[in-house]
Amino acid sequence: MNRNVVLVLLILVVSFSNAQTKVIENIVKFKTKNTGTFLDVNNNADGYYFFYEVDKLKKGQREFAIEIIDKNLNSVATKKMVASKKTVLIGSAFNNQKTLFAFFDYNLKTVTIKGFDKKANFIEDKVINLSKQAAKRIYGKIKIGQLQNPITPIKNVGFLLNLPYYKNNSYGHSFNFYPTNTSFKEWNYKKVSPKNWNHNILPASTNENFIVLIDVKRKGTKLEYSSSVIDTKSGEFNFENMYDANDPKLISNAFLTSDGNIATLGQYYKPKAKIMKAKSLGLYIDVFNAKGEKVFEKKNSWEVDVNRLLPVKKENKLEDIGYIYFHDIIKTQNGGYYAVGEQYRKTISASAVAVNIIGGLLGGGVSTNSLTQLTIKDAYFFKFDEKFNLNKIEVFKKGTSRIQNLYDYGSPQFSAILIKATGGFDYVYSQIDKKRDRFYANFIDYERGDKEVKSNLVFKTIIYDEGELSEDKISLNNKTTSFEVLPGKVGTVLLLEHDKRKKQIRLHLEKLNIK
Repeated sequence: MNRNVVLVLLILVVSFSNAQTKVIENIVKFKTKNTGTFLDVNNNADGYYFFYEVDKLKKGQREFAIEIIDKNLNSVATKKMVASKKTVLIGSAFNNQKTLFAFFDYNLKTVTIKGFDKKANFIEDKVINLSKQAAKRIYGKIKIGQLQNPITPIKNVGFLLNLPYYKNNSYGHSFNFYPTNTSFKEWNYKKVSPKNWNHNILPASTNENFIVLIDVKRKGTKLEYSSSVIDTKSGEFNFENMYDANDPKLISNAFLTSDGNIATLGQYYKPKAKIMKAKSLGLYIDVFNAKGEKVFEKKNSWEVDVNRLLPVKKENKLEDIGYIYFHDIIKTQNGGYYAVGEQYRKTISASAVAVNIIGGLLGGGVSTNSLTQLTIKDAYFFKFDEKFNLNKIEVFKKGTSRIQNLYDYGSPQFSAILIKATGGFDYVYSQIDKKRDRFYANFIDYERGDKEVKSNLVFKTIIYDEGELSEDKISLNNKTTSFEVLPGKVGTVLLLEHDKRKKQIRLHLEKLNIK
């Protein structure tokens, strides 16, 4: 359910009501894409930023400001910069030592890296010149709202910048590593796909030793998935694990184990299956050592293992449920795992069909828009032991939400992958509190009311604590206020409320309650 609030920031006047609240006055419009959170490796907030225009200058130049506040909403610094009016903030990150921002200028075909130390002092800028193709790709992603943050922080080590790269008209990725630790050096790693293939590489897990990349290539209905491992210190390629046609697997998560191994998790399919169309057979985990040798593997099938706890119909569809999309797989301190998922079905969109019929009757022809949708409902938590045996399934009720499909053809599971990429599910993020062996899985939910109780938009969190799951929720309903939810410091959530009538934004931290 995509409830992003699209706004534009013109004037900022800051005042404080207390250490946990901040008010921004005289707001006409505001862009939430220019607001963000500095997150650590466990998605805990260390601070926040606002990027906005201050003044118009001559020859298409603008004065911009970056407002930085800490995790308790206290002001840290306001930094000014001059750049083209076409300048767009495309990413930011914090690695416990420094803060990095990436700015894109389509006219100049550049990405400029600006950094700050913990005292908010500027670090020397780095300017990356892009090819015309790479700049066009970034610009296109910005226009359709699908550009992902290209900066990945590596705690106390450095930052990884992921940018599009072309060689002989073949698309790939260029990874630039910027160290913040003097024992590491700057390096660049490039990987290009075969010609005419759509290629996407995302960092799945990082530490001071290894960087695990999830590599997805697509050409028509053909998909190839692999996981690559490169050395953090040198940028040298270590090994690649390609899932072949006889054992096709869809990788959804990866992490580095406490003993230095690399684990990949996701769903598996029957031999020779086409992942775009096929239905998965179940969930898997593979563990590799630093040499790329598999040291452990385990599969849990829908038909046998899941069927013990939830009824499964033919073609691996869960009876009266549909399918489950897993957003995250979290390891607990006892060595077990929780898979965080949402129930969904692929259904016909009545509104889209009506538009097509009306268009035909009015002589407009048939619309090319999708006629199907994903209907999303309850949250499912699958509990596994340290050997990845499925022990328990817990269900948390949510309201029904619907999101239009991008593509009518293919399996419901492939539709879910596309919808996930655009932020269409209710799930927003997870946080891990390692000190207390706790995690928080968070959703935006719409609770439908009845004659006596009004419908209610809520921020819902499922909390794992002392081996048990519980639920907490915060109401987001207000007639004059639009809401954006950002990760807070561990155990909290930051609510950004835009009150159009009062022309103000109020930031406040809300504590999540453990039952």
